[in-house]
Amino acid sequence: MEHDSKVNKIENPQSSFDHPNDVVKDRKLSPGEKQDALSTWEQDERQLLTASDEGMPGNKEGIERKDSHRLGEVVRAKDEIAAKPNPKASH
Repeated sequence: MEHDSKVNKIENPQSSFDHPNDVVKDRKLSPGEKQDALSTWEQDERQLLTASDEGMPGNKEGIERKDSHRLGEVVRAKDEIAAKPNPKASH
């Protein structure tokens, strides 16, 4: 069952995490899995922005702060993962 949970975190991160930075803090995901999860989240946020720009807002868009777009948060979280050096074995 753990594998299914990890797959869900990567394929549908919004349902598993409250904030994009929570993905960064998850100790069960590898850096690559975190990047994948945040890339998925980023793509979803970009699609929401496009839909909103075209006059197709979500059901409760803008009613609650948590329903607002999180593209900036996602991009910053991705940058944080990319900035962390991967530990390498010494020669």
